Amino acid sequence: MESKELSMTEVFALSIAAVAPSGAMAFNTTTTATVAGINVPISFLLGSIAILAVGFCFAEMSKNIAGEGSVYAYNKAALGDKAGFITGWALILTYLAYSGGVSGIIADIGQVFFKELGINVSTTLIAISSILVAWIISFFGLKLTTRIALVLEIISILTLTIISTVIIIKGGAAGLSMKPLVVQGNNLSGIGQGMIFAILCFAGFEGSSTIAMRSKNPKKAVPFAVIATVVIAAIFYIYVSYAQVIGFGISNIHKLATSAAPLDTLAVTYTGKLSAIFIDFATFISGFACLLGTLNACAYMLHAMSKKGYLFKYLGKFNSKLDSPKNAVDTVAIFCLIIYATWGSIVGPEEIYTQLATLGTLSLLIVYM
Repeated sequence: MESKELSMTEVFALSIAAVAPSGAMAFNTTTTATVAGINVPISFLLGSIAILAVGFCFAEMSKNIAGEGSVYAYNKAALGDKAGFITGWALILTYLAYSGGVSGIIADIGQVFFKELGINVSTTLIAISSILVAWIISFFGLKLTTRIALVLEIISILTLTIISTVIIIKGGAAGLSMKPLVVQGNNLSGIGQGMIFAILCFAGFEGSSTIAMRSKNPKKAVPFAVIATVVIAAIFYIYVSYAQVIGFGISNIHKLATSAAPLDTLAVTYTGKLSAIFIDFATFISGFACLLGTLNACAYMLHAMSKKGYLFKYLGKFNSKLDSPKNAVDTVAIFCLIIYATWGSIVGPEEIYTQLATLGTLSLLIVYM
C-alpha cells in the first residue's frame, strides 16, 4: 500500500532536482553564447516564458487529475488512451535516457573536483559509485530521497549565486552594462537559436507530476512544484547568465563561447582558486541530485504504466517496508549501471551524456508539444 506522506516541499524537491539548475548553468551558457552572443540573458528570459506556458498546462491538468503516470493520465483524459500511451512512454524514455546520461556529467565534473583535491579517480569509478549511492538512497523511499536532493540543490544554487553576485558587485571585466539585456543589431535569429538551449535547461521541471499519488495534497502540491520550479530556475538562469557575460566582458563574449569551464574560470578570476573547488563541488552535487530526481521519476513512471497493464506486473509492485516501488527502482539503476559499464566506460563521460541527453530531449519534445 502506497502511503500519501509527501509534503509540498518534498514534491517540489523532485522537480528542482531533476532540472538541476546549477549543472545547467555550468554547461549551457557556452553553447547559448555561440549563437546569441552577449544576448544570452534574453535567450534565457524568452525560453523561460515559453516553458512557463507549458508549466501552466501541467499545473492546470494536475489540479484536476491527480492520477498516476503524469502525462499519461493527463493526455488520456484530454485526448484519449492512445495519446496517453504515447506520451507516457515518451516520458519514460526521457527519464531513462537522462538517468543514464547524467552519470557521465557526474563522472566528468567529479574527476575535475577530485583532481583539485589532489586525488586521481577514474570517471568510470565515479559514475558507477554515484549510481550505486543513488540506488541505495532510493531504497529508503521518497521522503529521504527528495530531502537529500533538495539540500544538495540548495547548496549548489547558493554557491553559484554568491559567485555571480561577487562578479556583478566587482563590475565584471569592464563595468556593468545593460547591453546583454537589449537586443543587439540583427541578433533576433541568434537569440531564437539560443532559446533552444535555454529551454533544455528546464528539462525535468514536470518531475513532481510523476509522484502525485504520494503527496498529501496532490492537487495543490504538484501545481505549486511545477510553477515554483520554473520561476526559481528562470530567475537563477537569467541572473547567472548575465553575470557570466559581464564576467568575461561584452567585448570578450567569444571567450565565454569557447570556454570549457566558464564558471571555474570566473571563480578563479574574481574570487581565487579555492572558490573554483567550491564551484566544482556545487556542480558535482547538482548532478547527483539530478540523478536522484530522474531515477525516481523514471521508476514511478514505470510503476504507473505497469499498473495500467502496459508493462510487466513485476514493475508495478510497491514495497511497503521500504516505502518504494523497489522493483522499478532496481530496473532503472541496473540499466544505468549496464549502460555505463558497457558504453560509457568505452566512449567516455562526455559522449555518453551527449548521446543520451539528445535522445531524452527529442523524446521530451513529444511530451511538451
